[in-house]
Amino acid sequence: MLSFQSFRSASKTLKGIEAMNMVKKGQIKNLNYSGLEEVKYIKQLFGIVL
Repeated sequence: MLSFQSFRSASKTLKGIEAMNMVKKGQIKNLNYSGLEEVKYIKQLFGIVL
C-alpha cells in the first residue's frame, strides 16, 4: 500500500472511514436509518454537491 503524501490527506481519509463506520453501526443521532437519509447525511458531511 502506498503511503500518504501528507498528514492532511491521511487525516481526512481516516475521518471519512470513521464517519462511514459510525453511519454503518447506527451511531449517528437524529438520523432516520433509511438509505435515503444516510445518503443525505453523507452528502452533507463531506460537502458533496451533485
